Amino acid sequence: MNKKSSGSDGSRQRAAEKSTMSCTTMRRKLLALASIAAAALALPGSAFAQDDYPSKPIKLIVPYATGGVSDAMGRMTANALTKALNQTVVVENRGGAGGTLGAAVVAKSAPDGYTLLLTSPPMVAVAPALLKDLSYDTAKDFTTIGTMVTTPNVLVVNNDLPVKSIVELVAYAKGPGKGKLSFASAGPGSTGHLSGHILATSTGIEMQHVPYKSSGQAFPDVISGRVSMVFDSLPSTIGHVRAGKVRPILVMSDKRSSVMPDVPTAAESGFPAATMNFWVGIEGPARMPKHVVDKLNAALKTAVATKEMRDQMTFLGAEPYLTTPAEFEAVRKNDIVKYGKLVKDMGLKQE
Repeated sequence: MNKKSSGSDGSRQRAAEKSTMSCTTMRRKLLALASIAAAALALPGSAFAQDDYPSKPIKLIVPYATGGVSDAMGRMTANALTKALNQTVVVENRGGAGGTLGAAVVAKSAPDGYTLLLTSPPMVAVAPALLKDLSYDTAKDFTTIGTMVTTPNVLVVNNDLPVKSIVELVAYAKGPGKGKLSFASAGPGSTGHLSGHILATSTGIEMQHVPYKSSGQAFPDVISGRVSMVFDSLPSTIGHVRAGKVRPILVMSDKRSSVMPDVPTAAESGFPAATMNFWVGIEGPARMPKHVVDKLNAALKTAVATKEMRDQMTFLGAEPYLTTPAEFEAVRKNDIVKYGKLVKDMGLKQE
């Protein structure tokens, strides 16, 4: 009886010890799994993190004041991205210093995909060549996400100027109009200024540069005839063209604009060197997670494909221009070199 009882007690003790060991092992396994899960959630490229973005509103910095073409383009993009991402995208205007103040804000932001920049050549390609104390490095401080549209620069002239084509303009500039022509731009180093330099160099004509604080201030003088012509982006110009206040004679892009199909390109007019493409895209701070960049790029493509955004682009005079993040980076690098050389050739000094 005592032996049997003692054997039963031993079996129960061994069973209890085995159960305790099993529970301890299970706890260790659960703790290990919890640690792995926590680590996975912390990794920006993990499946867990990928499903989470975007989990809160995204801020799109438009580096120009409200009411302009860039502001309209930014709000158009924000609305389309809101629908594509199923998350609110809000516009925040940070104007000043040719777009560089807004770019600086984004460069210093967290690379989590919640602060983005509406970007274009002036702030990332022209500014480095003109501004000595720029607070960001355009080649290192941003993550390229993708372009959306291209908005070619267009040359429009005063209606009373006796020219209807670039060939006639060149002939006039070298003949009866020699020494009389002037062109307006949005200021030294602006794309309008660079466009004028490119055309003058390509054609061998002389034109006096008349800088303004903005193209909006330049148009009244071109319309009245105080200045002969102006180079500006098509979205800023199209309203004046539609109203018949100025005459377009050239688009400085690879192909004709669907908005002004009758206006020839510089290349087909015999001056291919005067081609200058102007893009608008989205960038973020450096070191953004790849899955966030890819999701935003896909959302851009979805947004541009919508009828609503296509109609708005047509109204503004913009053309769809979609790139992958890698393609966009290559475009930026090329433009940084190209515009840097232009600024140097023009003798513009860093300020």
